[in-house]
Amino acid sequence: MVLGNFNPSILTHGFLTTECGFDVGDKPTKESFPMPVVASLDYDGISFFADLGRLQITEKNCENPKQSKLPDYLDIYLEKLPHTPITKCGANFNYDIEIQKKKLNDIEQRLLKDRQYFRKALNATEIGLEVTFNVSSESETVRNWTLRTIAQSGESSTTINVSTAEEPNTVKINFNYEINLDQKPGRIKKITDDYAKIYELFLFQFRKIFEEGIS
Repeated sequence: MVLGNFNPSILTHGFLTTECGFDVGDKPTKESFPMPVVASLDYDGISFFADLGRLQITEKNCENPKQSKLPDYLDIYLEKLPHTPITKCGANFNYDIEIQKKKLNDIEQRLLKDRQYFRKALNATEIGLEVTFNVSSESETVRNWTLRTIAQSGESSTTINVSTAEEPNTVKINFNYEINLDQKPGRIKKITDDYAKIYELFLFQFRKIFEEGIS
């Protein structure tokens, strides 16, 4: 996702296929009703959304994020609109992941009593940690939690949001990598060129926190 000043009326099937050269199909599987401030196009497996403040490109059920077309789509789209002011850019990964019950219990106990564990696991000087609890007269249980890290340069930050899912021993994980462009649009290459490295960063943080494997 990219934050900035966008003109949603530009986001059309013709712009994506003719101007950007995207091979997204003959026509969208879903297209929003034209509005002056919002536009969205859905294709098989990928969707585009724009309003006055952001552009969002989403790939569903991506089996290999390292080979995702999203970075190329974003790079080309913005290349066609060189004068669009942009302020931030981010990459998101969302998963429902089954975790061993013992590991979940260990994480919950660390959130309750040993929050330094997460800082040490990521080898970080400082982290931000927000925890929401369900509290009753009998017990206190963790409902969801958010962990934030900020790069020393101040240019980029990561956020992991974890919440319980309906399935037993399953959590919903949203990982976000965000970079502040600070009127330096060239920094966006850290997203478009280094997308695979960002995914590796997610895997690193996930494994360190949960001590679990994911491919």
